[in-house]
Amino acid sequence: MLVDTHAHLYLAAFDADRDEVVERARAAGVTRILLPPTDVASVRTALGVCDRHAGVWAMAAVHPTSVAEMAEGDLAAVEAFLPDVRVVAVGETGLDYYWSRDHVDAQRASFAAHARMARRADLPLVIHVRDVAGSEECAQDVLAVLRDVGGEPGGAPLRGVFHCFGGPAWLAAEVLGLGFHIGLGGTLTYRKGGVPESTADVPLERIVLETDAPYLAPTPHRGSRNEPAWTRLVAERLADVRGLRLEEVAAATTEAAERLVGLAPEST
Repeated sequence: MLVDTHAHLYLAAFDADRDEVVERARAAGVTRILLPPTDVASVRTALGVCDRHAGVWAMAAVHPTSVAEMAEGDLAAVEAFLPDVRVVAVGETGLDYYWSRDHVDAQRASFAAHARMARRADLPLVIHVRDVAGSEECAQDVLAVLRDVGGEPGGAPLRGVFHCFGGPAWLAAEVLGLGFHIGLGGTLTYRKGGVPESTADVPLERIVLETDAPYLAPTPHRGSRNEPAWTRLVAERLADVRGLRLEEVAAATTEAAERLVGLAPEST
């Protein structure tokens, strides 16, 4: 059994065949799927998907690329979702310097607010880090926010996952040192992606699998709409890279996901 810890299954890209997508995932052994929203409206949409499909869980957050459009009260609305039993994480949050640097201060403030919510609610953070090629400023700023908020008095210790991890290699050690997990998806299968090299020293028990569907489809489907069933392709590639059996990778990454977001183990 596998867990797709990051799929945007609520998006319109799946409106025509969402039921079939979920069934294909189950047929591939992907029995649970976690949905990261991008804004307050998509949290509600994601919760609706959870209600219609067993084994689907939601997160709550405002994505860093949506910060510029945030309305007053949106952060309070996000926090109000967190006691819902269908919500298992605060995310997707973080920083994104790739698309625009016009709202960097607002992004940092939003990310810090989400991190404080996670501490108050004792929920994991799902973190987005994206910078322009060759720059490491975004990663450095994410780590700085986590250290600042994590050092504040009160609340649970910060924990979570750096989603769609792509390096650099030094960042993996920092992530592990903060007690966070590494999320691996389709980019692990890309020939020139560099992901296997940047995560070579990450213990298997600190890795969770994801698709980021409908984005970043793995090889051999690159360029197509991604879907949760292809979590299995990521698991197969990880098994190949590590010289392990698929069953070993599935067991370890599923246990890591269950432990991270508080899901009960499923019986075989």
